[in-house]
Amino acid sequence: MKAFFTLFVALLLLPPAFGQTERQAPDTLLVQTFEGDIDPTDTMLTEPTGDDEQWVNYDQDNKKGLCVFNGLTPKGWYWESDLGFSNPSMTENNAFTSCSYLDSGSPQNRNWLITSPVYIPDDTYWLCWRSLTYYGPDFMDGYHVLASTSTNLTAAFTDTLFSAAQTVQSFQTGSLDLSDYLFSNGYIHANGYTDTSYFFKDVEPNGTFYHGKMEPHSESLAAYAGQTIYLAFLHDSYDDFQLQVDDILVTNTYVTANSPSKFLYFNVLPNPVQDFAFLNWESATPQEGRLSVVDQSGKIVFEKQFNTRTAGQIHLDVQGFAQGTYYCKLETATGQATRLLVKI
Repeated sequence: MKAFFTLFVALLLLPPAFGQTERQAPDTLLVQTFEGDIDPTDTMLTEPTGDDEQWVNYDQDNKKGLCVFNGLTPKGWYWESDLGFSNPSMTENNAFTSCSYLDSGSPQNRNWLITSPVYIPDDTYWLCWRSLTYYGPDFMDGYHVLASTSTNLTAAFTDTLFSAAQTVQSFQTGSLDLSDYLFSNGYIHANGYTDTSYFFKDVEPNGTFYHGKMEPHSESLAAYAGQTIYLAFLHDSYDDFQLQVDDILVTNTYVTANSPSKFLYFNVLPNPVQDFAFLNWESATPQEGRLSVVDQSGKIVFEKQFNTRTAGQIHLDVQGFAQGTYYCKLETATGQATRLLVKI
């Protein structure tokens, strides 16, 4: 995976995207893909002071972690390979990891990953990211995505944008029946462990569990239009295992006026795109259907069926796509919508 940095230059050179008559191609205001040759931890502050311009990696609990084999886990968030593969050593993708499997007598971690300040110009901007919980559903890590409109001190993060559930109690290990577990409030990974695109089965001598894969998420920042904000990822699980986040960006979208009324929105973020895009949608009623990406010759280069739902998100890898324009088609029994995707 490569960073989005060349996207900024490309955005300036491209004409307005399809349906955009009043603004140029969308802007990406903040991006962190955890790629490169230098550990990003080295460029981050270890504690917020209030008005910091740098990212902050703050280990508030100051507890020892036990997630790294034959050694203590680095404190706070740490840089390593994407765990969402059956063999992580075979991938070049990196992510940021946090451990909640702590030393005896230390049940809860509080690891903060806080962004630099970002000004939100208008109501078209979104926060997008990917995350995985490594060991589920038995020891599924939960976390919160928070916002502050004042400082980057932890007490200032009073707005909750997103909550992911953690496992509170397991009654039947190795099960995918969610009635065998007690969860905290929040979104349960992989759409309640029904979307197998975001986990794989791992059979070990001591039992079966399900490794998470990176799952895309996005939340509107419309409420912060005209304000400068800080964003934070707080991993605060009780005695679970590992959480990873990746591809954090703040970017905008322009919803065209010709979107069918059956869909509340259908977005491609960012667009134009170099490496990865988020495709997310919401319908007025629960729908099942298909999402496809078609090149200009009519060839389908990506296709995914989805079960009945009112909203969905897909993380699309376009690194193998040729440069050019593609049609993203969302189809259900009651309607369809199309968005152009520009690969640069």
